[in-house]
Amino acid sequence: MSVAGLFNRRVRGFRVVEVVGMGVLLTLVTGVYLAKTVAGRERNEIARIEREIEDEQARKRLLEAEVAHLEQPRRIEALAIAMGLQHIPASRETTEDALVDVARHHAAPAPVDLSPATVAPDALAADAPEPVPADPPVAGPTR
Repeated sequence: MSVAGLFNRRVRGFRVVEVVGMGVLLTLVTGVYLAKTVAGRERNEIARIEREIEDEQARKRLLEAEVAHLEQPRRIEALAIAMGLQHIPASRETTEDALVDVARHHAAPAPVDLSPATVAPDALAADAPEPVPADPPVAGPTR
């Protein structure tokens, strides 16, 4: 069969070239539709992520503003005065190298003996949670 015969051959009233062309056209239309659908989903996902990024940036700016407010020297000084705190004298300040000596001269607190013999049973009972009443029995289905 020649190429010219392929163009002129008919199947149920349609030329073979027309049927093949229609199939190719439907395939292309379906492919374009699917590509646009997937691209639309991706675009929506990108927009959602960008909104989340903008929300997080706004939250970050808000937190930075709050930190700046909390770290204001006047505010900290007012809180210190209200709590009765005083400035540290220069004689109490030390360098990083001298911290080791300060730690050596600082007496460690005495260990606390928590053996069972030294703990009173009444003290343990006082710390125990109160008992919870048992659940009431569940009634079965009535007939």
